[in-house]
Amino acid sequence: MEERFYGFCFPELGTWHTPSVTLNTPEEVYRYTQLHGRTGIFREIRVTDSDDFMVVQMIDGKYTWPEEWKQLNKGDGQYEAGKAADATAEGNDSGESA
Repeated sequence: MEERFYGFCFPELGTWHTPSVTLNTPEEVYRYTQLHGRTGIFREIRVTDSDDFMVVQMIDGKYTWPEEWKQLNKGDGQYEAGKAADATAEGNDSGESA
């Protein structure tokens, strides 16, 4: 069974959030966070897995989690995105690919 992810946008930290958006791949997670996190409309972007564990967090347009994605704060090239998404998928302890 493929892992699904759920994206949420928070206009202000610790307040209400938008309804969840289902994301199917690490690439979709990356595009979602880039689209919504860099606009300045939302202070926090959070992506969780199906167990409600946070897998990606962006605050004020900068990745704060996971550690591998912090390198993306320096640039937004497609090459770096692919490397970070691959590193996240390879680092999955459950044995399933993300």
